[in-house]
Amino acid sequence: MTNPTRILLIDDDAVDRAAVRRALAKSGLAHTLTEAAGGEEGQRLAAEAAFDCVLLDYRLPGIDTFALLRTLLASEGEARAVLMLTGEADPDLATRLMRAGALDYLDKAEVTPSGLARAIRFAEARQAFQAELAAARREAEAKSLELDTLNRQKSLLFSIIAHDLRNPFQALLGLSEVLGKAVAARESASIERRAKGIHEAATQAYALLESLFSWASLQMDTLAVTLTDVDLDAVTTEVMQGAAEAAADKGLTLDASCAGIAVRAQRDMLTTVLRNLVGNAVKFTLPGGTVTVSGLSHGDEVEITVSDTGVGMPPGKVDDLFRLDRRTTTKGTAGERGSGLGLLLCRDLVERQGGVLAVSSAVDRGTTFRFCLPAGAPSGLSRTAAMLSPT
Repeated sequence: MTNPTRILLIDDDAVDRAAVRRALAKSGLAHTLTEAAGGEEGQRLAAEAAFDCVLLDYRLPGIDTFALLRTLLASEGEARAVLMLTGEADPDLATRLMRAGALDYLDKAEVTPSGLARAIRFAEARQAFQAELAAARREAEAKSLELDTLNRQKSLLFSIIAHDLRNPFQALLGLSEVLGKAVAARESASIERRAKGIHEAATQAYALLESLFSWASLQMDTLAVTLTDVDLDAVTTEVMQGAAEAAADKGLTLDASCAGIAVRAQRDMLTTVLRNLVGNAVKFTLPGGTVTVSGLSHGDEVEITVSDTGVGMPPGKVDDLFRLDRRTTTKGTAGERGSGLGLLLCRDLVERQGGVLAVSSAVDRGTTFRFCLPAGAPSGLSRTAAMLSPT
Protein backbone atom coordinates (compact mmCIF):
# COMPACT_ATOMS: atom_id res chain seq x y z
CA MET A 1 0.00 0.00 0.00
CA THR A 2 1.41 3.36 -1.01
CA ASN A 3 1.64 6.16 1.49
CA PRO A 4 -0.84 9.01 1.05
CA THR A 5 0.46 12.17 -0.62
CA ARG A 6 1.06 14.83 2.02
CA ILE A 7 -0.33 18.10 0.63
CA LEU A 8 0.03 21.64 1.99
CA LEU A 9 -2.50 24.14 0.61
CA ILE A 10 -1.53 27.81 1.02
CA ASP A 11 -4.37 30.16 -0.01
CA ASP A 12 -5.85 33.18 1.75
CA ASP A 13 -9.29 32.68 0.13
CA ALA A 14 -11.50 30.34 2.18
CA VAL A 15 -13.80 29.70 -0.82
CA ASP A 16 -10.88 28.66 -3.01
CA ARG A 17 -9.51 26.39 -0.27
CA ALA A 18 -12.92 24.72 0.01
CA ALA A 19 -13.00 24.18 -3.77
CA VAL A 20 -9.58 22.52 -3.71
CA ARG A 21 -10.61 20.44 -0.69
CA ARG A 22 -13.72 19.14 -2.50
CA ALA A 23 -11.77 18.43 -5.70
CA LEU A 24 -9.17 16.41 -3.80
CA ALA A 25 -11.90 14.50 -1.92
CA LYS A 26 -13.49 13.47 -5.24
CA SER A 27 -10.20 12.77 -7.04
CA GLY A 28 -9.52 9.32 -5.64
CA LEU A 29 -6.00 10.43 -4.73
CA ALA A 30 -4.89 9.05 -1.37
CA HIS A 31 -3.78 12.14 0.51
CA THR A 32 -3.61 14.13 3.71
CA LEU A 33 -4.35 17.85 3.47
CA THR A 34 -3.05 20.67 5.64
CA GLU A 35 -4.36 24.17 5.03
CA ALA A 36 -2.73 27.56 5.64
CA ALA A 37 -4.70 30.80 5.30
CA GLY A 38 -1.64 32.95 4.56
CA GLY A 39 1.95 32.95 3.40
CA GLU A 40 3.57 33.26 6.83
CA GLU A 41 1.46 30.43 8.24
CA GLY A 42 2.27 28.30 5.20
CA GLN A 43 5.97 29.00 5.57
CA ARG A 44 5.82 28.00 9.24
CA LEU A 45 3.93 24.78 8.53
CA ALA A 46 6.35 23.86 5.74
CA ALA A 47 9.24 24.31 8.17
CA GLU A 48 7.60 22.20 10.88
CA ALA A 49 6.45 19.21 8.84
CA ALA A 50 7.33 17.28 5.68
CA PHE A 51 5.08 17.65 2.64
CA ASP A 52 5.24 15.92 -0.74
CA CYS A 53 3.36 18.66 -2.56
CA VAL A 54 2.54 22.32 -1.94
CA LEU A 55 -0.41 24.01 -3.66
CA LEU A 56 0.51 27.70 -3.54
CA ASP A 57 -1.79 30.62 -4.37
CA TYR A 58 0.03 33.16 -6.53
CA ARG A 59 -1.43 36.29 -4.95
CA LEU A 60 -1.01 36.21 -1.16
CA PRO A 61 -1.33 39.47 0.79
CA GLY A 62 1.74 40.83 2.57
CA ILE A 63 4.28 38.43 1.10
CA ASP A 64 6.43 38.09 -2.02
CA THR A 65 5.26 34.92 -3.74
CA PHE A 66 8.58 34.38 -5.52
CA ALA A 67 10.46 34.72 -2.22
CA LEU A 68 8.08 32.25 -0.57
CA LEU A 69 8.54 29.86 -3.49
CA ARG A 70 12.33 30.01 -3.06
CA THR A 71 11.95 29.32 0.66
CA LEU A 72 9.71 26.30 0.05
CA LEU A 73 12.16 24.86 -2.47
CA ALA A 74 15.29 25.58 -0.42
CA SER A 75 14.38 23.60 2.71
CA GLU A 76 17.16 21.16 3.64
CA GLY A 77 16.33 17.52 3.10
CA GLU A 78 13.00 18.25 1.39
CA ALA A 79 12.01 17.07 -2.09
CA ARG A 80 8.61 18.75 -2.30
CA ALA A 81 6.82 19.61 -5.51
CA VAL A 82 5.24 23.08 -5.68
CA LEU A 83 2.20 23.76 -7.90
CA MET A 84 0.96 27.31 -8.39
CA LEU A 85 -2.74 28.15 -8.22
CA THR A 86 -3.93 31.40 -9.77
CA GLY A 87 -6.96 33.11 -11.17
CA GLU A 88 -4.87 34.96 -13.76
CA ALA A 89 -4.44 33.69 -17.30
CA ASP A 90 -0.96 35.08 -17.88
CA PRO A 91 1.42 32.89 -19.93
CA ASP A 92 4.41 35.12 -19.10
CA LEU A 93 3.72 34.79 -15.38
CA ALA A 94 3.45 31.02 -15.75
CA THR A 95 6.84 30.94 -17.47
CA ARG A 96 8.46 33.03 -14.72
CA LEU A 97 7.04 30.81 -12.00
CA MET A 98 8.20 27.64 -13.74
CA ARG A 99 11.69 29.10 -14.16
CA ALA A 100 11.66 29.92 -10.44
CA GLY A 101 11.10 26.25 -9.63
CA ALA A 102 7.34 25.66 -9.68
CA LEU A 103 6.48 22.37 -11.41
CA ASP A 104 3.06 23.36 -12.73
CA TYR A 105 0.65 26.29 -13.04
CA LEU A 106 -3.10 25.69 -12.59
CA ASP A 107 -5.95 28.08 -13.26
CA LYS A 108 -8.32 27.99 -10.26
CA ALA A 109 -11.32 28.12 -12.60
CA GLU A 110 -10.18 24.89 -14.24
CA VAL A 111 -9.37 22.89 -11.10
CA THR A 112 -11.24 19.57 -11.43
CA PRO A 113 -10.83 16.40 -9.37
CA SER A 114 -9.16 14.47 -12.19
CA GLY A 115 -7.08 17.42 -13.41
CA LEU A 116 -5.83 18.25 -9.92
CA ALA A 117 -4.94 14.61 -9.14
CA ARG A 118 -3.16 14.26 -12.48
CA ALA A 119 -1.18 17.49 -11.94
CA ILE A 120 -0.10 16.38 -8.46
CA ARG A 121 0.98 12.93 -9.68
CA PHE A 122 2.94 14.39 -12.61
CA ALA A 123 4.54 16.99 -10.36
CA GLU A 124 5.60 14.31 -7.87
CA ALA A 125 7.04 12.20 -10.68
CA ARG A 126 8.99 15.16 -12.08
CA GLN A 127 10.23 16.06 -8.60
CA ALA A 128 11.40 12.49 -8.00
CA PHE A 129 13.17 12.48 -11.36
CA GLN A 130 14.85 15.80 -10.60
CA ALA A 131 15.96 14.51 -7.19
CA GLU A 132 17.45 11.38 -8.78
CA LEU A 133 19.14 13.51 -11.43
CA ALA A 134 20.59 15.83 -8.77
CA ALA A 135 21.83 12.83 -6.76
CA ALA A 136 23.43 11.33 -9.86
CA ARG A 137 25.07 14.68 -10.65
CA ARG A 138 26.46 14.96 -7.10
CA GLU A 139 27.77 11.40 -7.29
CA ALA A 140 29.40 12.10 -10.66
CA GLU A 141 30.97 15.29 -9.30
CA ALA A 142 32.28 13.42 -6.26
CA LYS A 143 33.75 10.71 -8.48
CA SER A 144 35.30 13.34 -10.73
CA LEU A 145 36.85 15.06 -7.73
CA GLU A 146 38.13 11.74 -6.41
CA LEU A 147 39.67 10.86 -9.77
CA ASP A 148 41.19 14.35 -10.02
CA THR A 149 42.72 13.93 -6.55
CA LEU A 150 44.08 10.50 -7.44
CA ASN A 151 45.56 11.90 -10.63
CA ARG A 152 47.27 14.72 -8.70
CA GLN A 153 48.58 12.18 -6.19
CA LYS A 154 49.98 10.05 -9.00
CA SER A 155 51.61 13.09 -10.58
CA LEU A 156 53.07 14.08 -7.21
CA LEU A 157 54.56 10.63 -6.68
CA PHE A 158 56.09 10.61 -10.15
CA SER A 159 57.43 14.12 -9.59
CA ILE A 160 59.09 13.13 -6.33
CA ILE A 161 60.55 9.96 -7.82
CA ALA A 162 61.75 11.77 -10.95
CA HIS A 163 63.29 14.78 -9.20
CA ASP A 164 63.56 14.64 -5.40
CA LEU A 165 64.65 11.01 -5.19
CA ARG A 166 67.09 11.38 -8.07
CA ASN A 167 69.16 14.05 -6.31
CA PRO A 168 70.45 11.99 -3.35
CA PHE A 169 71.24 9.04 -5.60
CA GLN A 170 73.16 11.27 -7.97
CA ALA A 171 75.07 12.53 -4.95
CA LEU A 172 75.73 8.95 -3.83
CA LEU A 173 77.08 8.00 -7.24
CA GLY A 174 79.26 11.07 -7.57
CA LEU A 175 80.60 11.00 -4.02
CA SER A 176 81.31 7.27 -4.10
CA GLU A 177 83.35 7.76 -7.28
CA VAL A 178 85.33 10.60 -5.71
CA LEU A 179 85.70 8.56 -2.51
CA GLY A 180 87.26 5.71 -4.49
CA LYS A 181 89.85 8.05 -5.95
CA ALA A 182 90.57 9.58 -2.51
CA VAL A 183 91.09 6.11 -1.05
CA ALA A 184 93.49 5.25 -3.86
CA ALA A 185 95.37 8.47 -3.22
CA ARG A 186 95.22 7.93 0.59
CA GLU A 187 93.80 11.42 1.18
CA SER A 188 92.30 10.99 4.64
CA ALA A 189 90.72 14.47 4.83
CA SER A 190 89.01 13.96 1.47
CA ILE A 191 87.90 10.46 2.46
CA GLU A 192 86.27 11.77 5.64
CA ARG A 193 84.51 14.59 3.81
CA ARG A 194 83.18 12.34 1.03
CA ALA A 195 82.09 9.66 3.50
CA LYS A 196 80.11 12.28 5.41
CA GLY A 197 78.51 13.44 2.16
CA ILE A 198 77.57 9.86 1.27
CA HIS A 199 76.01 9.39 4.71
CA GLU A 200 73.98 12.60 4.36
CA ALA A 201 72.76 11.65 0.88
CA ALA A 202 71.82 8.14 2.03
CA THR A 203 69.97 9.58 5.04
CA GLN A 204 68.06 11.98 2.79
CA ALA A 205 67.12 9.20 0.37
CA TYR A 206 66.02 6.90 3.20
CA ALA A 207 63.88 9.61 4.85
CA LEU A 208 62.24 10.38 1.54
CA LEU A 209 61.51 6.72 0.84
CA GLU A 210 59.99 6.36 4.31
CA SER A 211 57.72 9.36 3.70
CA LEU A 212 56.76 8.07 0.27
CA PHE A 213 55.90 4.66 1.66
CA SER A 214 53.83 6.08 4.53
CA TRP A 215 51.99 8.56 2.33
CA ALA A 216 51.30 5.99 -0.42
CA SER A 217 49.99 3.55 2.21
CA LEU A 218 47.62 6.22 3.48
CA GLN A 219 46.28 6.94 -0.01
CA MET A 220 45.74 3.22 -0.63
CA ASP A 221 44.03 2.96 2.77
CA THR A 222 46.32 0.14 3.89
CA LEU A 223 47.29 1.64 7.27
CA ALA A 224 45.08 0.41 10.09
CA VAL A 225 44.22 3.03 12.71
CA THR A 226 43.68 1.81 16.26
CA LEU A 227 43.59 4.57 18.85
CA THR A 228 45.04 3.89 22.31
CA ASP A 229 46.12 5.98 25.28
CA VAL A 230 49.51 7.44 24.37
CA ASP A 231 51.91 9.22 26.72
CA LEU A 232 52.48 12.49 24.85
CA ASP A 233 55.54 13.33 26.94
CA ALA A 234 57.21 10.02 26.09
CA VAL A 235 56.60 10.49 22.36
CA THR A 236 57.83 14.09 22.50
CA THR A 237 60.99 13.02 24.35
CA GLU A 238 61.71 10.41 21.67
CA VAL A 239 61.19 12.94 18.88
CA MET A 240 63.29 15.64 20.59
CA GLN A 241 66.15 13.21 21.16
CA GLY A 242 66.08 12.32 17.48
CA ALA A 243 66.27 16.00 16.52
CA ALA A 244 68.83 16.97 19.18
CA GLU A 245 71.93 16.50 17.00
CA ALA A 246 70.57 18.56 14.10
CA ALA A 247 69.42 21.24 16.55
CA ALA A 248 72.81 21.31 18.27
CA ASP A 249 74.58 21.72 14.93
CA LYS A 250 72.52 24.88 14.34
CA GLY A 251 72.71 26.16 17.91
CA LEU A 252 68.98 25.75 18.59
CA THR A 253 67.12 25.12 21.84
CA LEU A 254 64.53 22.35 21.96
CA ASP A 255 61.83 22.89 24.56
CA ALA A 256 58.93 20.58 25.48
CA SER A 257 55.99 21.00 27.83
CA CYS A 258 53.90 17.83 27.75
CA ALA A 259 54.43 16.26 31.20
CA GLY A 260 51.49 14.28 32.57
CA ILE A 261 49.46 14.51 29.34
CA ALA A 262 48.03 11.52 27.49
CA VAL A 263 46.08 11.48 24.23
CA ARG A 264 43.99 8.97 22.30
CA ALA A 265 46.12 8.36 19.22
CA GLN A 266 47.95 5.85 17.08
CA ARG A 267 51.44 6.05 18.56
CA ASP A 268 53.46 5.52 15.38
CA MET A 269 51.33 8.03 13.47
CA LEU A 270 51.65 10.63 16.23
CA THR A 271 55.41 10.07 16.36
CA THR A 272 55.69 10.53 12.59
CA VAL A 273 53.67 13.76 12.72
CA LEU A 274 55.75 15.27 15.53
CA ARG A 275 59.01 14.09 13.95
CA ASN A 276 58.13 15.81 10.67
CA LEU A 277 56.90 19.00 12.33
CA VAL A 278 59.89 19.27 14.66
CA GLY A 279 62.26 18.48 11.77
CA ASN A 280 60.65 21.24 9.73
CA ALA A 281 60.93 23.67 12.63
CA VAL A 282 64.62 22.89 13.04
CA LYS A 283 65.12 23.25 9.32
CA PHE A 284 63.64 26.75 9.14
CA THR A 285 64.96 28.23 12.39
CA LEU A 286 68.10 30.35 12.48
CA PRO A 287 70.93 29.72 14.99
CA GLY A 288 69.99 30.83 18.48
CA GLY A 289 66.30 30.13 17.94
CA THR A 290 63.91 27.83 19.81
CA VAL A 291 61.64 24.97 18.78
CA THR A 292 58.84 24.15 21.23
CA VAL A 293 56.42 21.23 21.51
CA SER A 294 53.57 21.64 23.98
CA GLY A 295 50.39 19.90 25.01
CA LEU A 296 47.50 21.80 26.58
CA SER A 297 44.36 20.13 27.93
CA HIS A 298 40.99 21.62 26.97
CA GLY A 299 38.35 19.49 28.68
CA ASP A 300 38.16 16.20 26.77
CA GLU A 301 40.69 17.34 24.16
CA VAL A 302 44.40 18.07 24.09
CA GLU A 303 45.82 20.75 21.80
CA ILE A 304 49.28 19.84 20.55
CA THR A 305 51.44 22.62 19.12
CA VAL A 306 54.85 22.68 17.47
CA SER A 307 56.18 26.22 17.20
CA ASP A 308 59.45 27.84 16.24
CA THR A 309 61.08 31.25 16.18
CA GLY A 310 62.19 30.75 12.59
CA VAL A 311 61.93 32.61 9.31
CA GLY A 312 58.15 32.17 9.01
CA MET A 313 56.03 32.33 5.86
CA PRO A 314 53.93 34.94 4.05
CA PRO A 315 50.11 34.36 3.94
CA GLY A 316 50.15 33.14 0.32
CA LYS A 317 52.60 30.37 1.10
CA VAL A 318 50.67 29.30 4.18
CA ASP A 319 47.51 28.93 2.08
CA ASP A 320 49.31 26.62 -0.37
CA LEU A 321 51.04 24.37 2.17
CA PHE A 322 48.56 21.50 1.90
CA ARG A 323 47.65 21.82 -1.79
CA LEU A 324 48.74 18.95 -4.01
CA ASP A 325 48.71 21.12 -7.11
CA ARG A 326 51.01 23.73 -5.56
CA ARG A 327 53.63 21.62 -3.86
CA THR A 328 56.79 23.64 -3.41
CA THR A 329 60.07 22.96 -1.65
CA THR A 330 62.15 25.52 0.18
CA LYS A 331 65.70 25.12 1.41
CA GLY A 332 66.24 25.42 5.15
CA THR A 333 68.34 28.07 6.87
CA ALA A 334 71.42 25.85 6.48
CA GLY A 335 70.59 24.75 2.93
CA GLU A 336 68.61 21.65 4.00
CA ARG A 337 66.54 20.09 1.25
CA GLY A 338 63.05 18.63 1.42
CA SER A 339 60.42 17.03 -0.81
CA GLY A 340 57.39 19.04 0.26
CA LEU A 341 55.72 15.72 1.10
CA GLY A 342 56.16 15.83 4.88
CA LEU A 343 53.35 18.29 5.59
CA LEU A 344 50.92 16.44 3.31
CA LEU A 345 51.75 13.28 5.22
CA CYS A 346 51.26 15.06 8.57
CA ARG A 347 47.88 16.42 7.52
CA ASP A 348 46.64 12.99 6.43
CA LEU A 349 47.98 11.26 9.55
CA VAL A 350 46.35 13.82 11.85
CA GLU A 351 43.03 13.48 10.03
CA ARG A 352 43.21 9.68 10.30
CA GLN A 353 43.32 10.16 14.08
CA GLY A 354 40.32 12.49 14.08
CA GLY A 355 42.14 15.83 14.19
CA VAL A 356 42.69 18.77 11.87
CA LEU A 357 46.16 20.19 11.25
CA ALA A 358 46.24 24.00 11.25
CA VAL A 359 49.09 26.44 10.79
CA SER A 360 49.78 30.09 11.54
CA SER A 361 52.92 31.93 10.51
CA ALA A 362 54.44 35.36 10.07
CA VAL A 363 57.62 36.33 8.24
CA ASP A 364 60.60 36.59 10.63
CA ARG A 365 58.37 35.72 13.60
CA GLY A 366 58.11 31.96 13.25
CA THR A 367 55.52 29.28 12.56
CA THR A 368 53.12 27.27 14.71
CA PHE A 369 51.40 24.02 13.74
CA ARG A 370 48.55 22.82 15.95
CA PHE A 371 46.03 20.01 16.12
CA CYS A 372 43.70 18.52 18.73
CA LEU A 373 43.30 14.89 19.76
CA PRO A 374 41.00 13.32 22.36
CA ALA A 375 42.44 13.28 25.87
CA GLY A 376 43.66 9.92 27.10
CA ALA A 377 44.12 8.41 30.54
CA PRO A 378 47.49 9.50 32.02
CA SER A 379 49.78 6.57 32.68
CA GLY A 380 51.66 8.26 35.51
CA LEU A 381 54.93 7.46 33.78
CA SER A 382 55.48 10.79 31.97
CA ARG A 383 58.87 12.31 31.97
CA THR A 384 59.70 15.87 31.08
CA ALA A 385 61.62 16.62 27.88
CA ALA A 386 62.07 20.30 28.75
CA MET A 387 65.00 22.34 27.65
CA LEU A 388 66.97 19.98 25.44
CA SER A 389 69.62 22.64 24.78
CA PRO A 390 72.60 22.31 22.46
CA THR A 391 75.75 20.96 24.04
